[in-house]
Amino acid sequence: MAEKFDVIIIGGGIYGITLAVEAGRRGLKSLLLEKGDFGEYTSFNSLKIIHGGLRYLQSLDLHRFKESIAERSWFLKHLPKQVIPLPCLMPLYGRGMKKPSIFRLALWANHFLSLDRNEGLAPDHQLPAGSIIDARETKKLFPQADMDGLQGSALWYDAFMPNSQLLVMELLRHACRTGATAINYCRVQSFLTHSNGLIKGVMAVDRATGENHEYRAPTVINSCGPWSRKMISGLADDAGALFRPSLAWNVSFNRPALSTHALAVQGKAPGSRLLFVTPWKGRIFAGCGHEPWLRGPDKPMPTEKQLAHFIEEINLAIPGVNLTQSEVHRVFAGLLPAAAEGSNVLTKREVIIDHGAKGGPEGLYSVGGIKFTTARLVAEKIWEMIGKKTPGLLSSPTAMPILGGNAFPSDAGASQQIEWANRQDGTIVHLDDLVLRRTTIWEQSDTATLTAASAALGWDATKAARELERCATKLQPLALEP
Repeated sequence: MAEKFDVIIIGGGIYGITLAVEAGRRGLKSLLLEKGDFGEYTSFNSLKIIHGGLRYLQSLDLHRFKESIAERSWFLKHLPKQVIPLPCLMPLYGRGMKKPSIFRLALWANHFLSLDRNEGLAPDHQLPAGSIIDARETKKLFPQADMDGLQGSALWYDAFMPNSQLLVMELLRHACRTGATAINYCRVQSFLTHSNGLIKGVMAVDRATGENHEYRAPTVINSCGPWSRKMISGLADDAGALFRPSLAWNVSFNRPALSTHALAVQGKAPGSRLLFVTPWKGRIFAGCGHEPWLRGPDKPMPTEKQLAHFIEEINLAIPGVNLTQSEVHRVFAGLLPAAAEGSNVLTKREVIIDHGAKGGPEGLYSVGGIKFTTARLVAEKIWEMIGKKTPGLLSSPTAMPILGGNAFPSDAGASQQIEWANRQDGTIVHLDDLVLRRTTIWEQSDTATLTAASAALGWDATKAARELERCATKLQPLALEP
């Protein structure tokens, strides 16, 4: 007999998980289905910055600015162990808009248009107003700054999630505590509809056992990111706007961080892109590389030539740093929605489609999101849309608690993390689920640690050997496209 839910959410990245969180706040029983592991794809590979939207002031996009400010505060408030303040520094050389006088006005506007940004935040999570500092102070904070023509720097504050994968899992655990059932490695094969065209559920296959399952719900939300258009192909029209992929990547290097601040740097040659170089776990962490993508969604990764060009851009923006490909610790690559096919210009707004209103199955919705920062807000928008169509379906949202009270301490060793994650999480199917997405031991993993992690999961020798091999592949620092 088919299991019944209030809503089925397809796709277990940050957008799918926040949809489940917001469903639980409204009293709904949700089913979250993910074909791989939760947060495995683009969500894991983000720049790890919760942006407040300072750059939107340049285009006077106050709507996106206000949304980003509010959601940054939401993360700082509700996930204080996973999201922390991040000081940001941009050296100014007087080119274009990057003049101290112009940035002083921008920082003033950023402050006064976000006066409520610290409401409800713990004192150590509140964000000060930005300022302009002189060249001498810049040199203290960023010793390798290019002093040729330096007029000072803009200093402001954003938020940082050093362990974005742990944040994703914390939200998932909360969703499960409030009514969600989460199943990973379960691929949706098809949609089920009633004879009158109403959606009634999905057919899915357990990728580990090959068993087919029927799940029923009057509402289904397609939140598959780069796979979202394929998911509804032949059943509903997405007008091409749902998700046109572009490739984005970030790189961590085996090189000590250049500053305690995130650095917004740019080469002096025309057309050079703005890069962020952050101090992640004591390492240099740089992004974002961004190029068009015309291949399938399963294995996004820059080419060796693209990575070499990206590293060269960093070296030109920070003379003397001289990073090399041999120092790459890991490439974090994912797909983001572009404004057009074959473009690397991001779309400006999330896409939410009510397929029933466009001639498709009633009760089927799709979402194409852009930013990690606003994923929860987009979930809220979808539930508002559904609530207006079906009055009485949703309860008023309950208060959101502060999460992470039972998380392992930041200085926990590998054995502590393994034991804690194994006790807390019933969704570990593969060794890399534990190593990469429920702990931080992947950052400097060794054979002994991986073997211990495998042993903790209680597998026999044959499966343990297979999982160790699979995990080693997942941990490869470079798997570049040809």
